[in-house]
Amino acid sequence: MNRILVKCLLAAVLVLGGIVWVQHRNAVRLRAERDRYRDNTEALLSDMKRIRVDSTTMAVDVNALRLRVDEYKRLRAEDAGQIKRLGVKIKNLEAAARHEVEVAGPIDAAVRDTVVIRDTVPLLRQKVEMITPYIQLTGLIEKGRLKGEIRVPVTLRQAVWVEYKGWWFWKKVKAVHQTISSGNPYAEIRYSEYIEIHKK
Repeated sequence: MNRILVKCLLAAVLVLGGIVWVQHRNAVRLRAERDRYRDNTEALLSDMKRIRVDSTTMAVDVNALRLRVDEYKRLRAEDAGQIKRLGVKIKNLEAAARHEVEVAGPIDAAVRDTVVIRDTVPLLRQKVEMITPYIQLTGLIEKGRLKGEIRVPVTLRQAVWVEYKGWWFWKKVKAVHQTISSGNPYAEIRYSEYIEIHKK
């Protein structure tokens, strides 16, 4: 009788221990999901911070989003499709970034006469040229139209960094930021997005 009671108590302790363990795992998962949701909400509601580094360099600072693979496929279907076309499996993706850049700069180009050789016949045309470190414009004016080429070289530099809260042993990640800078004063970063992909 005593042995049966001990076995029943032991089985009850094991069942209760299993239930406590399952509940603890669920609580940890729910807490992590709540924190991720809060961080994503803060990232979406916070404004892009614009920083002027010097006379030619502008930068923006934005918080990172954290999405699961299924959320990324659903919420960023166009980006996910483009990544697949590049030959990258979405399940292997660690992070994805997207930047929208708009280039708008003044054009102050001199118009000069030039000679163009066509079929061994020299023709007098007007030439437009503006060469700076940030804008390269060349073209010919023919029949009342400007035909040429404009190049605006833009170098984007991206830094991903972590902001912590707390101190010493109790440090916890508060937010993940990305800072993107443009090396061309005429290139404005209109939008930037950085998404961390979580497997679960």
